[in-house]
Amino acid sequence: MRRLFLIIFPLLMPGVLPHAATPALNLYEVEAIVFINQLPDMEGDELWRIEQTRLENGDIAEAVFLGEKPPAESLLSPAALALEQSGRHRVLAHLRWQQNAEVKSSSKPVKIDNPAEGLDGALRLYSSRYLLMDINLVLREPARTGFFGVSGGDTQIYRLSEFRRIKLLETHYFDHPKFGVLVRVAPVKEN
Repeated sequence: MRRLFLIIFPLLMPGVLPHAATPALNLYEVEAIVFINQLPDMEGDELWRIEQTRLENGDIAEAVFLGEKPPAESLLSPAALALEQSGRHRVLAHLRWQQNAEVKSSSKPVKIDNPAEGLDGALRLYSSRYLLMDINLVLREPARTGFFGVSGGDTQIYRLSEFRRIKLLETHYFDHPKFGVLVRVAPVKEN
């Protein structure tokens, strides 16, 4: 009996059972840059214009505003500066925020927009077997001027919709011929 008590008693102590341990917080700092390609020659001959259907996505509709402009010493700030100074690209949005990585059904997408530039969308960081990110962005541009500088009045709509496994402390590039996204995710250290 004594031997059975010595085996069972340590298992009943707090901190030994799995449910007694406090869950680790999966808090991450996310930094994202959305930029547009300004050189038409680099766009290629691909057709990426889409119709007005299916533009309103659940991610965009339920997205929350979390981001703020990062300080100049943030990890992606040099990349944003280099993109702006190159003359080939223009930064549409540069944001940084902290969030927990939850399962996809519980995670909230973060709103990324710049109405003056026609950018709208959301990024969703979530945890599955791995850390994943869904990007769902829409860029609306006035149609290019036609022959003799006459515009048709249409709006060209481009969509970047992609999900990918995210490795911590690496810069990830989500590509579209018209615009792109740089994302970096780092764990937040406890103080």
